[in-house]
Amino acid sequence: MNAAIEVTEENFEAEVIRAEQPVLVEFTTGWAFPSMMLDGVLEEIAIESDSLKVVRVKLDHNPNLGLWYGIRCIPTVLCFVDGEERIGIFGTASKEAILAQLLPVITSRPQTAPDSVLWA
Repeated sequence: MNAAIEVTEENFEAEVIRAEQPVLVEFTTGWAFPSMMLDGVLEEIAIESDSLKVVRVKLDHNPNLGLWYGIRCIPTVLCFVDGEERIGIFGTASKEAILAQLLPVITSRPQTAPDSVLWA
């Protein structure tokens, strides 16, 4: 149960690629209206999720990450599992739509405890 954190080019590998749990990465500007709309949704997911890390990359300050992942739409949300990009969500989406897309990827990972909860 954590809030979304900001990730930079310097710590992207440590925070996303080498993360032990799935990571939801929002590529954003921080000032565009569609990005601001999605920020609240992702913040809710970050706070409610026990098995998902949510991070934010501000492309104005980290343009190389946008180039590396071919970001062409703001906002773009990518889900990384075991360091690999698995799901892409482009533009704004509701919390329910995001969770519906994430559920198959996250539930296919082995749980550490039999009574683990996906969403708090």
